[in-house]
Amino acid sequence: MNKIKLLYDVARTMKNREKIEGVLQVKLHRDEEEVFSLRNAFEKSAAGKARTTVASALNLDGKKVTRESTTEFDLSGPCHHGPGMLRRMFHGHHGEGRCCGVAGFFGKLSLAFGILNSLEVEEKGDGTATVSLQLSEAPQELRTALVEKLQYKHDCLAQYGFLKPGHQVETLNGALMMTVNKDRAIEAITVDLGSMARDEGKGPHTLAASAEVQFA
Repeated sequence: MNKIKLLYDVARTMKNREKIEGVLQVKLHRDEEEVFSLRNAFEKSAAGKARTTVASALNLDGKKVTRESTTEFDLSGPCHHGPGMLRRMFHGHHGEGRCCGVAGFFGKLSLAFGILNSLEVEEKGDGTATVSLQLSEAPQELRTALVEKLQYKHDCLAQYGFLKPGHQVETLNGALMMTVNKDRAIEAITVDLGSMARDEGKGPHTLAASAEVQFA
């Protein structure tokens, strides 16, 4: 089936939904130990009232820190967009200016087309569909950017114990899958990532991250 048409229909359907609710769950593991978990139940009413209930747990060398919070806010006013996840991800923190100018524009365009080309779409007999992406089949630019992003996050958050200073992220693999119902609304999105980080003193460590969003 036409990938672009499916993605367009899904984006339009989700944009036009007046009420959105679901649950996001995230888990991070270092070797065999779960070091972080998060559950975020979110909802937005047709009137623009939004609510999130977040519960998280952080395991710091055997000491567990938990936090729960509920936040309510109003989205009915003017919309103020930030730079966006993809822009922040691919802008980088290297200060080399790789994203500027004509070359940067066509680099982003090439990456977008590469991701689109790597997507696999399967339509079922009942009208539902799945969209998947294997990281091993994704453009090298995307894999490099993700490794750089993970290393950057490590460098910023090493003090919290997920990775120790001096670890170097070397490899990254994983997959993304999105399930779509017959009305072209997203039912769920799952992401599974695995990587290898090397510690100069103690050797390699396996890192794993999983995230799932279930829409009601």
